[in-house]
Amino acid sequence: MEHAAAVLQRLCLYAQRFTSFVSIEPPNALLLEIRGSLRLFGPLERLQAGIDACWQRLALPAHSVTAPSTLAALWIARCGRLHSGVPLSGVPLCIEDAGTLPGHLAKLPIACTAWDIKRLQTLRAMGVTRLGELLRLPRAGLARRLGAAAVLDLDIALGRQFAPRRAFVPRERFRARCDFETEIENVAYLEKALEPLIERCARFLRERQAGVQALRLKLRHRAGPAACMHLGLASITGERHRLMDVLAQTLGRLELRAPVHGVELISGSLQPLSAASLDAFAGLGGVRAGVGTGVVAGRGRDSVPQLVERLRARLGEDAVYGVAAIPEHRPEAAWRRVHELSLTCTSRGGEKRIDAAAGEGMPRPVWLLDAPLPLPEPDLQQHQSGLILEEGPERIESGWWDGKGVARDYYVARQVRGAPLSHGAKLWVFQERRSRRWYVHGMFA
Repeated sequence: MEHAAAVLQRLCLYAQRFTSFVSIEPPNALLLEIRGSLRLFGPLERLQAGIDACWQRLALPAHSVTAPSTLAALWIARCGRLHSGVPLSGVPLCIEDAGTLPGHLAKLPIACTAWDIKRLQTLRAMGVTRLGELLRLPRAGLARRLGAAAVLDLDIALGRQFAPRRAFVPRERFRARCDFETEIENVAYLEKALEPLIERCARFLRERQAGVQALRLKLRHRAGPAACMHLGLASITGERHRLMDVLAQTLGRLELRAPVHGVELISGSLQPLSAASLDAFAGLGGVRAGVGTGVVAGRGRDSVPQLVERLRARLGEDAVYGVAAIPEHRPEAAWRRVHELSLTCTSRGGEKRIDAAAGEGMPRPVWLLDAPLPLPEPDLQQHQSGLILEEGPERIESGWWDGKGVARDYYVARQVRGAPLSHGAKLWVFQERRSRRWYVHGMFA
């Protein structure tokens, strides 16, 4: 059953070349709504011939029927033959006039309805073997004996009732494989060989007005398992030059363990392009991405996503991240790393509001140390450590509820000439209120 369902889903992709309204009828049928496709594909006979030609190219023994009612077409196709004995696969049946539909249904066996065994046995016990005999029976008696659902099916098949169906929606992904005539041992040649696949992927996305945020590349070798590579993008895109740039940067740090005789490129899930997708950083002067303990600032609309993508390709997905603010007074707990840059962008406004409310205008350093560093001299006011307090104090006392409470007085301090730390640095220091010891917690740019 799982194999049959997978086959039907693949056939739906072929059927959607003719209409977007395709419905699966398990276990072995497809229903197509083609009325809206007549303007594009011409008369009904030509459209049906095109659909049948598609199944013939796939070498499928399909029975095709066109009727004013999808359920009627399904019942006739299930019989496999016309009442005259001509195979449906040889002469496709096309019923355009709804008035002739009862005559076509009348000679069909009742088994074409695919009703449950108990209901079919009840009909046979009544001497009913064909739909024509069933249609002549009183509706009230049929409803009592077979149930209201059976009467509703008959009305739907005759076109008296509408029966909306759920259209098949494919989970589309780009997937293409290429086998090389000769094995490739050089990364530069491999990048050149992958250009047509990237071009096909970009065209695939362009035709669907969609983008992706990830690609997966499989390198197949003569022996051993395939090598898989993940290509991450900073934002949703379908642009060829960005896809190619990420591929080039990723291949730049690749060492081939064996010659490559084939590749396969698989896209992530397709996502619709929007104004935010086309320009995720519009209106922002720059987006900061943490790289280890450093900071990289990108300028320009197009340079920021490409910069992040290149850094991730060279340093790894986890080495480049964004920073989101958390409503917490303790500096070391007031931020967290985020992988999606969109989260970083939406969090920047909240970060400013938190800082302004917590510090009442006191500045915050760009570089916050992983852990506060003890200062050698406790008396800063006498300049024994080479530091001069310029602003402060700002008292931060929080965290008593989670066992990591702090009680600190923060100052902005500047280093004077001849101090042991870097010359002229502007530091963020604090005095621990309980121990009265001094620490440096950050550095200003």
